[in-house]
Amino acid sequence: MRKTKRHIPALALVFAFATILQACAGGNEKEASSPPASSAAPSASASGSAAPSESAAPSELAPYEVSIVYFGKPQADDALVEAKLNEFFKEKINATVKLQPIASSDYKNRTELMMNTGEKMDLVFTASWLNFFGNVSKGAFIELDDLVAKYGQGLQERLNPLYLEAPRLKGKLYAVPTNKEITQGKAIMYRKDIVDKYQIPIDGINSMADLEPWMEKVKAGEPGIIPYYVAGGSGNFGGGFMMYETSGNYRPIGPAPAKTPMFLLDYKSSDEMKVKSVLDPEIADINKKELGLFRSFYEKGYINADAATSTTTINDLQKEGKIWVQAATWKPGADIEMKLATDSKYDYVSHVVEEPIVTTDLAAGSMFAISRTSKDPDRAMMVLNYLHTDPYVINLFVNGIEGKHYKKAGENRIEPIADSGYNPGTSWVVGNQLLNYLKPGQPDDLYTSWEKFNNEAKRFPLMGFVFDESNVKNEITQMTAVVTEYQSIFTGAVKNPEKLLEERNAKLKSAGIEKVQAELQKQIDAWRAENKKA
Repeated sequence: MRKTKRHIPALALVFAFATILQACAGGNEKEASSPPASSAAPSASASGSAAPSESAAPSELAPYEVSIVYFGKPQADDALVEAKLNEFFKEKINATVKLQPIASSDYKNRTELMMNTGEKMDLVFTASWLNFFGNVSKGAFIELDDLVAKYGQGLQERLNPLYLEAPRLKGKLYAVPTNKEITQGKAIMYRKDIVDKYQIPIDGINSMADLEPWMEKVKAGEPGIIPYYVAGGSGNFGGGFMMYETSGNYRPIGPAPAKTPMFLLDYKSSDEMKVKSVLDPEIADINKKELGLFRSFYEKGYINADAATSTTTINDLQKEGKIWVQAATWKPGADIEMKLATDSKYDYVSHVVEEPIVTTDLAAGSMFAISRTSKDPDRAMMVLNYLHTDPYVINLFVNGIEGKHYKKAGENRIEPIADSGYNPGTSWVVGNQLLNYLKPGQPDDLYTSWEKFNNEAKRFPLMGFVFDESNVKNEITQMTAVVTEYQSIFTGAVKNPEKLLEERNAKLKSAGIEKVQAELQKQIDAWRAENKKA
C-alpha cells in the first residue's frame, strides 16, 4: 500500500453520504476500527468479556427481550444467528435479543418514524449523519453516564477516551460509539493495474486538477472505463462534490443543509476560529474554480454524460471494472477493504491528500443509543457491553455461525462462505470491530495499525462542540431548499455553472445564511470560553 509520509492538506474533499459508507464505504458497508490490546482477536470459543460489575445473577433477573435496531441489509439467516445469540444472552443475563436490521436506503426514515410514534426499542444504531444530536434534543435517547458506569465498564476500558467526548450534549452522554477508526484521512484511491499500466505518479497527485492528464490517458486507452464518475441523481458525487481545491486548512463546521457544507473554518488558526460561509470571498472563489474545473472535465468527456441524473452507485460500477479512480476515506487497510468490496477482482493503492483530524462528527459516526421507550435500559447496556468485550458474541453478530457462514482459517482469521445466507456488512456498525476476525487479505497487524493511526490523528480544536440549531431552524430549512435546487451545478453537467453559483448564493443570503453564520460564531465563542475555564 502507498500513502504519503507527509499529509498534504491540498484537497478538503467533503464526501457525499454514499462515500461515507464506502469503507463506512457507501453502498458497501465498511470495514472500520479502533484500538485493541493486541493485533489478534481472541478465539470465538473463549468468552473473554468482563461481566457487568453490578449485574445480578441470571436467575435473579426477569426474562427480557432486547431489541437491536441497526443499519444493515436483512439476511436470510438472521433468525439462525438470533437464536445463537439468544443461547448466549439467556445464559449470561437471562435475556434474548430481537435483531431488527433496516436497509441503508430506509434506515433514517424508518427509525425517525419509530421514534416519533414511540415504538418500543432498546438499542438503536445512530450517528452524527443520522441526526443523532437532533434526536437527543427531541428526547429520543436516554442519558448513559450512570449505565456505562454500572454495566459498561468493559467497553469503557476499551474505547479511546475521545470517543466518549463526542456523543455528548450539555455534558451528558447519549450514545456509545462503535470501537473502530476514530478518524479518516482523505485520499485519492486508484486501481493498481491502471496505475502500473500507465506508470501514474500517484504520490504527486494532490488535487483533482493534478488528475487531468491521467484522465485524458485513461479516456484514450481504456474505452470501457469512466475517467471520473459523478452521480448527481443519488447525491453521490463520486467524491468530487465540494472539493475545496485549495492549499488551505478549511474544515466543515456547523449545519450542512442537504449534506452540503455551508460553513468552514481554518482548523490551524486556533487563536481565531472565525467561521467562513460559502458567501465569503475566499470560499466563493474556490467554488468558482471548482465549478470551472468540473465543467471542463465534463466537456472533455472525462465525467459521465448522465452525471446530473445518474443514481447508480460508484460501488456497483467498481465491480463492473468501470472505475479506476475515486475520492476515498483512508485508514490502514482501506485499500484491502476496497479489494474485498469488489469481490477481490482488483487491487487498490491510495495517496493521502488531507491530514486526518478527529472531529465530533467523525467520532460520532457509528454508535448505539438506548431508546427512551426501552423497558429495561440496564439490560440493554449489558448487551451492549458484551458486544464490545466478548469475541464470541461480536463475531457471531458480524460474521454468523462457524461452519455455515464462514470457515476458520486460523485462530483469528476466517474465510467467508459465498452465498451462505449471512453477510450483513455490520463490522463497522456493531460493538468492537477490533475483536472481529480477520478476513482474506487483511494483514495480521491491522488492528494495531488502526490503534497507531487513531493515536496519531490530530484533534480538531472544536472537538465536542455541537451546534444548537433551535434559534435558526427556519433559516436552515430555507437554505436546504436552495441548496437542493442548485445541487446539480457541481456535477459538471450544467452550463454556465459560475452564473448559477451566483444565483444560488444570492438566494442563500435571502434565506438567512448570514444569520446562521453569526449564530454559529456566537456559539463557538461561548463554547471556547467555557472550555477554557474548565
